[in-house]
Amino acid sequence: MEKGDCPTCGKDMSQHDEWQAYLCVEKFIKVATNPVAYGSVKKIMCPTCKGDMGDHNEKQTTECMNEFLKDVTSEKA
Repeated sequence: MEKGDCPTCGKDMSQHDEWQAYLCVEKFIKVATNPVAYGSVKKIMCPTCKGDMGDHNEKQTTECMNEFLKDVTSEKA
């Protein structure tokens, strides 16, 4: 698994077991793809470009999420 901070809980991704990684990635996707519904949630920093996910447009969100998911799943396999 990727070494880096989890965008959801802040822990190092290498400390996550498979279930915790799934839960954090699922929450990250929900918040990142629907910022209006989750606007009151603590701001999430983009794990790819280190910017605020709220400042991303739809294209940037998709690109950063795809890169993050690729990084997280590639080292697991």
